[in-house]
Amino acid sequence: MSTVPTLYSICFDYIRTHTGEITSLEGIPFNPIIENLIEYLFTSKIQLNQSILSVIPHSHSKALRTANLIWTRLSFNTPDLIMFSVLKTIKRDMPRFITHLNIGATDLCDDDIYLLSGCTNLKALCFEFNQNITDRTVSYIATMTLNISNGRGLPYLEELNFNHVKGITDKSLKFFGKMKYISCLFLSGTQVTADVAKAYLVSQGFQFTPLLVSHWPLPGGPIVSNIKLEELITYVSFMDSVPTINRKVFQTNHSKSIDIERLAFKRASLASTKKRTSSNPIEEKRPFKQQRMVINDFYNMVEAEFADDA
Repeated sequence: MSTVPTLYSICFDYIRTHTGEITSLEGIPFNPIIENLIEYLFTSKIQLNQSILSVIPHSHSKALRTANLIWTRLSFNTPDLIMFSVLKTIKRDMPRFITHLNIGATDLCDDDIYLLSGCTNLKALCFEFNQNITDRTVSYIATMTLNISNGRGLPYLEELNFNHVKGITDKSLKFFGKMKYISCLFLSGTQVTADVAKAYLVSQGFQFTPLLVSHWPLPGGPIVSNIKLEELITYVSFMDSVPTINRKVFQTNHSKSIDIERLAFKRASLASTKKRTSSNPIEEKRPFKQQRMVINDFYNMVEAEFADDA
């Protein structure tokens, strides 16, 4: 005897077989339909369609952030990729689908950071062991967390990992202090002075928490991410890339050193405080009323900050 299809099965079967044609998922419940659809896309042998990855966040951004799915996590931790092309692909095809991004030991440099401005659902960023970036990357990120408009910025960024990034110095501390929603910060093995960091960041509401655990363990650990999506992005970015000047990727010993003091800081973010004390969604609390900023605006604001320090 055949089984009568349920409303859920009818809806799910239609969506999964028409991912290239769907332009909106408004009104479709995230749990179970959208969440199961996402799992199906990345666990089945079906060819992945990038368009559905841009459609889902339009109606389910908050659900993507709170679900903490493996499928919204990406880890590009190899010097073999051109990260400028990789980030351009993400920015163009699925910027709001990504919640966790590891772009550590790659050729990523300060000038590429603006490409993250469209990844408005990012919660965690890891630059661990990247020796191409400097304090300017921190300043750009700070600007993007503070200036949110028209689908640009990083309003939900909660974790930053700069462990073993030698280009990060005490100058970055004031930018960390400006990032109101950062709740986890990792600075081990940087050029940041430990005593200065402890004093200043504590004054900004952080607690020195050396045993704090990151979303992204050290190389060799169990980094869990969406391999199928990483492979698609790598392929598309390679096909779309144009010849560029090769940038040096500094090789770093990934082994732990007993001589390096663990610098990790934690604080209760303003976002989580509001969530506990108010029934209104976080989106209504974020500063979305700013005028739209372009890339040059980000750079100009940061250069002004550095000029003040001169």
